[in-house]
Amino acid sequence: MLHFIRDRAQGWIAWFIVGLISIPFALWGVNSYVSGPTDTIVAEVNGEEVTQTALLEAVQRYRDQMRQMMGEEFNPEMFDNAEIRYVVLDDLIDQQLIRSAADELGLRISDRQIAQFIQQTPAFQRDGTFDSEQYQMVLARAGFTPTSYEASLRDDLLGQQLIQSVEGSTLVSEVEVERLLKLENQQREIAFGVVKLEDFLDDTEVDEADVRGFFDANQSSFTSPEQISLDYLELSLDDISTQVEVSEEQLQQYYVDNKAQFVGPEQRRASHILIEDNEESEQILAEIQTKLEEGQTFEELAETYSVDVGSAASGGDLGAIQRDVMEPAFEEAVFALENVGDISEPVKTEFGYHIIQLTDIDQSSNVEFADVKEKVEQQYKRQQAERQFYDKAEELANLTYENPETLDIAAETLGLDIKTSGKFTRSGGSGIAENQEVVKAAFSDDVLNQELNSQVLELSDTRLVVVRKNSHVDATLLPFDSVAPAITEQLRYQRASDLAYIQGESRLQELKSGASATQVFPDTWQPATYYGRDSQDISAQILDQAFRLPNAESTQYAGFTADNGNYVVIAVSDVKQGSVEDVEPEMRDGLVSNLTRLNGRVEMAAFLNTLRSEADIEIYESRVTSSEEE
Repeated sequence: MLHFIRDRAQGWIAWFIVGLISIPFALWGVNSYVSGPTDTIVAEVNGEEVTQTALLEAVQRYRDQMRQMMGEEFNPEMFDNAEIRYVVLDDLIDQQLIRSAADELGLRISDRQIAQFIQQTPAFQRDGTFDSEQYQMVLARAGFTPTSYEASLRDDLLGQQLIQSVEGSTLVSEVEVERLLKLENQQREIAFGVVKLEDFLDDTEVDEADVRGFFDANQSSFTSPEQISLDYLELSLDDISTQVEVSEEQLQQYYVDNKAQFVGPEQRRASHILIEDNEESEQILAEIQTKLEEGQTFEELAETYSVDVGSAASGGDLGAIQRDVMEPAFEEAVFALENVGDISEPVKTEFGYHIIQLTDIDQSSNVEFADVKEKVEQQYKRQQAERQFYDKAEELANLTYENPETLDIAAETLGLDIKTSGKFTRSGGSGIAENQEVVKAAFSDDVLNQELNSQVLELSDTRLVVVRKNSHVDATLLPFDSVAPAITEQLRYQRASDLAYIQGESRLQELKSGASATQVFPDTWQPATYYGRDSQDISAQILDQAFRLPNAESTQYAGFTADNGNYVVIAVSDVKQGSVEDVEPEMRDGLVSNLTRLNGRVEMAAFLNTLRSEADIEIYESRVTSSEEE
């Protein structure tokens, strides 16, 4: 199987997965493992360390993802416990196992793939085009150099390549497809009757003692939650950008200093032959040099000798290359070649030895200042705003720390307005309270009890806030009189539903004993009709219950309490298997795709289980559970 995985990973899938990776995974997924020497180790996987920093960053990413998925229903406390940290740690361990397996299988990501991924990443572009300055700035914010980022990106893409290869190795048989098509298109003859809750409402009585007892037993349901409102200062890059003033002279000077950004960077197309760094390197390099001198083409030699599988198949072609993208030594060699067709001496990088051939030079023509003035002004203002933003961010942090009991001094010094949030609970709220870090800070001891300023909190890369308590309301029990009417109605409906259930169960037994359905349900019995799984003219709950019943020769009965409190009795008298011949090609293709994806996930899970069983994994549990506080 591993041989098959390797073969698939070196083909079209290797290119396909490049489009699946997003910049956040590349920036944060692997870099988390690279930490300072004092970082606490929470786990080791075959000797590779998983750090506390990696775990905390991954937990935060998971929380952010769940917040986006759940929206207003998101509760930070649900995702702030040891169980969540263990779930996330398991994922980090899986990632490490996958990367190690990819390396052992000899899977590779070519320099060409790395370059294309970087150039096509929106975070590294300005106006839809790769921008070297933007690239450097984004990496610097994330704590990367181009070299360290490219190494991390290569690891990420390798891991994804292996996953795609394993999941893509599964096959779906025609028998599976036909069996599922028959089930998917199955129809059942369903009849049903309803015992309505409303028929029992007049028979239910609820006295004050019942209401009071329910209130006392469920006080948590009748409590107004703890709430807080905040005063805060917000520093926004967008706000600063609107305040930046520039002169014509400044713009012209910026254009001159950064002309390469506006005339278009020089692009070179190159091919390479990559040789592994081992005891045979010199001999292989000499062989290649000899064959080049004898007239053999560079493309033929790349196909024969290069270990960069991704480019070897195309004669070593790496596509277009810009400055500040590739590994420095490699890039220097490419741009040192003077003429198309020139071939470099062997160049040593961390990946081995490269022999490089220059195949094309594309130097964009110059443009006048007037033609790009708007773009120059936009970039210059943004650059100046970013500088001011970072300077003011540092000043904001210092002023609010040195004056922890007020925001006034920082507001006056930086020219910021003190804003006030609406009240929100520990589950969050609107505005800045949508941010989990703001909510966590608001209910921290420093802000809530000590009434101090918070640290600088990051709403996004370009928005920072410092908060302090404005007002706070403890959780309070609502007055009994204010909730008594609602409790009374709730109890009436519950008791009526209970009575409907009792009568419904009785009628269900009558039907099972052979009684006539129209006699048992003289007013609500709906005659038998064939329905599919997706029928819209019948309750989804009835369909769900009906398709759960076993496929038997005799009529099958079942009863259940519906969401509205009614009791429903259903009868399934016939089952028709779906037709395979009448299935539209699109439906069949969709089913095959879903089955393949499902089987692929099962295969990947089994593969991971095998990796885990063969791995040496050490988890330091006390460090995992204490990581939240450190």
